[in-house]
Amino acid sequence: MTKGKPFINFLRKLRTLVPMEVEVKLRLKDSTAHQKLSNILSPYHKQTLFQENIFFDDKDSKLSSNAAVLRLRFYNLNSHCILSLKAKPTISDGISRVQELEEPVPLATATESVAKPQLLGQIDSKIMKMVKQEYGAGDEFVCLGGFKNVRAVYEWKGLKLELDETIYGFGTSYEIECESLEPERDRKLIEGLLEENGIEYDYSDVSKFAVFRSGKLPGWVKNL
Repeated sequence: MTKGKPFINFLRKLRTLVPMEVEVKLRLKDSTAHQKLSNILSPYHKQTLFQENIFFDDKDSKLSSNAAVLRLRFYNLNSHCILSLKAKPTISDGISRVQELEEPVPLATATESVAKPQLLGQIDSKIMKMVKQEYGAGDEFVCLGGFKNVRAVYEWKGLKLELDETIYGFGTSYEIECESLEPERDRKLIEGLLEENGIEYDYSDVSKFAVFRSGKLPGWVKNL
Protein backbone atom coordinates (compact mmCIF):
# COMPACT_ATOMS: atom_id res chain seq x y z
CA MET A 1 0.00 0.00 0.00
CA THR A 2 1.37 3.42 -0.93
CA LYS A 3 1.83 6.12 1.65
CA GLY A 4 -1.09 8.17 0.32
CA LYS A 5 -3.77 5.49 0.48
CA PRO A 6 -4.24 5.40 4.29
CA PHE A 7 -4.87 9.13 4.32
CA ILE A 8 -7.30 8.91 1.39
CA ASN A 9 -9.17 6.18 3.26
CA PHE A 10 -9.16 8.42 6.34
CA LEU A 11 -10.70 11.26 4.31
CA ARG A 12 -13.41 8.97 2.99
CA LYS A 13 -14.28 7.99 6.55
CA LEU A 14 -14.05 11.61 7.70
CA ARG A 15 -16.63 12.71 5.11
CA THR A 16 -19.18 10.44 6.75
CA LEU A 17 -18.35 11.82 10.22
CA VAL A 18 -18.38 15.57 9.51
CA PRO A 19 -20.84 17.03 12.02
CA MET A 20 -23.94 18.80 10.79
CA GLU A 21 -24.49 22.20 12.39
CA VAL A 22 -28.19 22.97 12.70
CA GLU A 23 -29.23 26.49 13.66
CA VAL A 24 -32.34 28.61 13.92
CA LYS A 25 -31.63 31.90 12.12
CA LEU A 26 -34.05 34.81 12.33
CA ARG A 27 -33.29 38.18 10.75
CA LEU A 28 -34.22 41.32 12.68
CA LYS A 29 -35.57 44.32 10.83
CA ASP A 30 -33.15 46.99 11.99
CA SER A 31 -30.96 48.39 14.78
CA THR A 32 -34.05 49.38 16.79
CA ALA A 33 -35.25 45.76 16.85
CA HIS A 34 -31.75 44.61 17.75
CA GLN A 35 -31.45 47.05 20.64
CA LYS A 36 -34.91 46.20 21.96
CA LEU A 37 -34.12 42.48 21.98
CA SER A 38 -30.74 43.16 23.58
CA ASN A 39 -32.46 45.05 26.40
CA ILE A 40 -34.99 42.27 26.96
CA LEU A 41 -32.31 39.58 27.07
CA SER A 42 -29.85 41.56 29.20
CA PRO A 43 -30.57 39.57 32.41
CA TYR A 44 -29.47 36.42 30.57
CA HIS A 45 -26.26 37.83 29.07
CA LYS A 46 -23.16 35.61 29.34
CA GLN A 47 -20.54 37.18 27.07
CA THR A 48 -19.97 39.35 24.03
CA LEU A 49 -17.61 38.20 21.28
CA PHE A 50 -15.94 40.44 18.73
CA GLN A 51 -15.32 38.39 15.60
CA GLU A 52 -13.54 39.11 12.35
CA ASN A 53 -14.27 36.64 9.56
CA ILE A 54 -11.88 36.29 6.62
CA PHE A 55 -12.64 33.94 3.71
CA PHE A 56 -10.45 32.14 1.20
CA ASP A 57 -10.65 30.09 -1.97
CA ASP A 58 -8.07 28.60 -4.26
CA LYS A 59 -7.16 30.54 -7.39
CA ASP A 60 -9.55 28.43 -9.51
CA SER A 61 -12.52 28.91 -7.13
CA LYS A 62 -12.74 25.18 -6.45
CA LEU A 63 -14.42 25.73 -3.07
CA SER A 64 -16.98 28.30 -4.18
CA SER A 65 -17.94 26.19 -7.17
CA ASN A 66 -18.70 23.31 -4.78
CA ALA A 67 -20.65 25.43 -2.25
CA ALA A 68 -17.87 25.11 0.32
CA VAL A 69 -16.56 27.94 2.50
CA LEU A 70 -13.09 28.21 4.04
CA ARG A 71 -12.86 30.76 6.86
CA LEU A 72 -10.47 32.13 9.44
CA ARG A 73 -12.32 33.63 12.40
CA PHE A 74 -10.38 35.91 14.72
CA TYR A 75 -11.85 36.45 18.20
CA ASN A 76 -11.79 39.43 20.54
CA LEU A 77 -9.19 41.62 18.85
CA ASN A 78 -7.00 38.69 17.85
CA SER A 79 -6.92 36.71 21.09
CA HIS A 80 -7.18 33.46 19.10
CA CYS A 81 -8.25 32.12 15.69
CA ILE A 82 -10.32 29.19 14.40
CA LEU A 83 -10.09 27.70 10.91
CA SER A 84 -13.36 26.26 9.60
CA LEU A 85 -14.66 24.51 6.52
CA LYS A 86 -18.38 24.58 5.81
CA ALA A 87 -20.04 22.51 3.09
CA LYS A 88 -23.39 21.34 1.75
CA PRO A 89 -25.39 24.27 3.15
CA THR A 90 -29.17 24.46 3.11
CA ILE A 91 -31.45 27.04 4.70
CA SER A 92 -35.23 27.00 4.73
CA ASP A 93 -37.88 28.57 6.97
CA GLY A 94 -35.23 30.06 9.20
CA ILE A 95 -33.43 26.76 9.82
CA SER A 96 -29.88 26.35 8.54
CA ARG A 97 -28.07 23.05 8.09
CA VAL A 98 -24.42 22.83 7.08
CA GLN A 99 -21.54 20.42 7.54
CA GLU A 100 -18.79 22.10 9.56
CA LEU A 101 -15.27 21.24 10.65
CA GLU A 102 -13.24 23.51 12.95
CA GLU A 103 -9.63 23.60 14.10
CA PRO A 104 -7.62 26.11 16.12
CA VAL A 105 -4.80 27.79 14.20
CA PRO A 106 -1.77 29.56 15.72
CA LEU A 107 -2.58 33.26 15.75
CA ALA A 108 0.68 34.32 14.10
CA THR A 109 0.18 31.80 11.29
CA ALA A 110 -3.42 32.91 10.70
CA THR A 111 -2.52 36.60 10.69
CA GLU A 112 0.29 36.06 8.21
CA SER A 113 -2.01 33.99 5.97
CA VAL A 114 -4.38 36.94 5.59
CA ALA A 115 -1.54 39.06 4.18
CA LYS A 116 -0.04 36.12 2.24
CA PRO A 117 -2.87 33.70 1.38
CA GLN A 118 -0.49 31.24 -0.26
CA LEU A 119 0.72 30.37 3.24
CA LEU A 120 -2.70 28.91 4.02
CA GLY A 121 -1.86 25.87 1.90
CA GLN A 122 1.18 25.18 4.07
CA ILE A 123 -0.74 24.87 7.34
CA ASP A 124 -0.51 21.35 8.79
CA SER A 125 -4.23 20.83 9.19
CA LYS A 126 -6.82 18.13 8.59
CA ILE A 127 -9.06 20.79 7.10
CA MET A 128 -6.46 21.97 4.60
CA LYS A 129 -5.71 18.37 3.61
CA MET A 130 -9.41 17.79 3.09
CA VAL A 131 -9.69 21.01 1.03
CA LYS A 132 -7.02 19.67 -1.33
CA GLN A 133 -8.12 16.03 -1.43
CA GLU A 134 -11.89 16.51 -1.41
CA TYR A 135 -12.20 19.64 -3.55
CA GLY A 136 -9.04 19.46 -5.65
CA ALA A 137 -7.77 22.82 -4.47
CA GLY A 138 -4.21 23.63 -5.40
CA ASP A 139 -1.53 25.30 -3.33
CA GLU A 140 -2.38 28.84 -4.43
CA PHE A 141 -5.07 30.47 -2.31
CA VAL A 142 -6.63 33.91 -2.56
CA CYS A 143 -8.21 36.04 0.16
CA LEU A 144 -11.83 36.97 -0.59
CA GLY A 145 -12.06 39.56 2.20
CA GLY A 146 -14.61 39.40 4.95
CA PHE A 147 -16.68 41.18 7.57
CA LYS A 148 -16.90 41.83 11.31
CA ASN A 149 -19.49 40.59 13.74
CA VAL A 150 -20.42 41.53 17.30
CA ARG A 151 -22.08 38.53 18.95
CA ALA A 152 -23.85 38.79 22.29
CA VAL A 153 -24.44 35.37 23.87
CA TYR A 154 -27.37 34.64 26.20
CA GLU A 155 -28.69 31.59 28.03
CA TRP A 156 -32.47 31.79 27.94
CA LYS A 157 -34.93 29.00 28.75
CA GLY A 158 -32.26 26.36 28.20
CA LEU A 159 -31.24 27.81 24.83
CA LYS A 160 -27.97 29.45 23.87
CA LEU A 161 -29.04 32.53 21.93
CA GLU A 162 -26.58 34.51 19.82
CA LEU A 163 -27.57 38.05 18.91
CA ASP A 164 -25.50 39.30 15.98
CA GLU A 165 -24.67 42.73 14.64
CA THR A 166 -22.86 42.02 11.37
CA ILE A 167 -20.86 44.83 9.82
CA TYR A 168 -20.24 44.54 6.07
CA GLY A 169 -18.50 47.06 3.86
CA PHE A 170 -21.91 47.96 2.42
CA GLY A 171 -24.12 48.02 5.53
CA THR A 172 -25.06 46.35 8.80
CA SER A 173 -27.50 43.51 9.41
CA TYR A 174 -28.98 41.99 12.57
CA GLU A 175 -29.83 38.40 13.34
CA ILE A 176 -30.58 36.04 16.20
CA GLU A 177 -29.24 32.50 16.00
CA CYS A 178 -29.55 29.37 18.10
CA GLU A 179 -27.78 26.06 17.52
CA SER A 180 -30.34 23.35 18.13
CA LEU A 181 -31.08 19.65 18.16
CA GLU A 182 -34.80 20.44 17.84
CA PRO A 183 -34.87 23.47 15.55
CA GLU A 184 -38.60 23.58 14.84
CA ARG A 185 -39.42 23.58 18.56
CA ASP A 186 -36.76 26.16 19.39
CA ARG A 187 -37.72 28.39 16.46
CA LYS A 188 -41.24 28.51 17.85
CA LEU A 189 -39.92 29.54 21.29
CA ILE A 190 -37.79 32.33 19.83
CA GLU A 191 -40.60 33.53 17.58
CA GLY A 192 -42.85 33.71 20.62
CA LEU A 193 -40.30 35.89 22.42
CA LEU A 194 -40.07 38.25 19.46
CA GLU A 195 -43.81 38.44 18.81
CA GLU A 196 -44.70 39.00 22.47
CA ASN A 197 -42.41 42.01 22.50
CA GLY A 198 -43.42 43.45 19.14
CA ILE A 199 -40.01 42.85 17.52
CA GLU A 200 -40.14 42.62 13.73
CA TYR A 201 -38.31 39.68 12.23
CA ASP A 202 -38.19 37.37 9.24
CA TYR A 203 -36.72 33.97 8.49
CA SER A 204 -33.15 34.23 7.27
CA ASP A 205 -32.90 32.71 3.81
CA VAL A 206 -29.20 33.17 3.05
CA SER A 207 -25.99 32.81 5.05
CA LYS A 208 -23.83 35.73 6.14
CA PHE A 209 -21.20 34.58 3.64
CA ALA A 210 -23.77 34.68 0.82
CA VAL A 211 -24.75 38.22 1.84
CA PHE A 212 -21.08 39.22 1.86
CA ARG A 213 -20.50 37.79 -1.62
CA SER A 214 -23.63 39.46 -3.01
CA GLY A 215 -22.37 42.88 -1.96
CA LYS A 216 -25.76 44.04 -0.68
CA LEU A 217 -28.07 43.54 2.27
CA PRO A 218 -31.17 41.39 1.73
CA GLY A 219 -34.34 43.37 1.14
CA TRP A 220 -36.91 43.50 3.91
CA VAL A 221 -39.97 41.60 2.67
CA LYS A 222 -41.56 39.90 5.65
CA ASN A 223 -43.09 36.68 4.34
CA LEU A 224 -44.08 34.84 7.50
